[in-house]
Amino acid sequence: MNYRGFCVALVAGVLAAACSTTETRTVVVPQPVDDSCAYYGYQPGTEGYRVCIERERAARARGRMAANYARERIVADSQDACASYGLVRGTDRFDRCVQREINYRNPA
Repeated sequence: MNYRGFCVALVAGVLAAACSTTETRTVVVPQPVDDSCAYYGYQPGTEGYRVCIERERAARARGRMAANYARERIVADSQDACASYGLVRGTDRFDRCVQREINYRNPA
């Protein structure tokens, strides 16, 4: 192989290497939809998360409200439940919690 052919091959190799790219992706696994406590902003593994999970399980075990249960009572019970989870009234987290609790409590 002559010198000129070697230089052409070397330049072509350098140009090809300069055009290649490396891509790194970070995959974020979404929280399960049914994990209300994480949805409310609690971090899994914390004491607040544990308390929220325990209280939410107890509320789910009691089941849905009767069909003749007043809407105002459902809202009040939902607000009380969210406050018992440790959420502060008037915050976005509290409001999201109340909406989810109302949905859980509406008769099927």
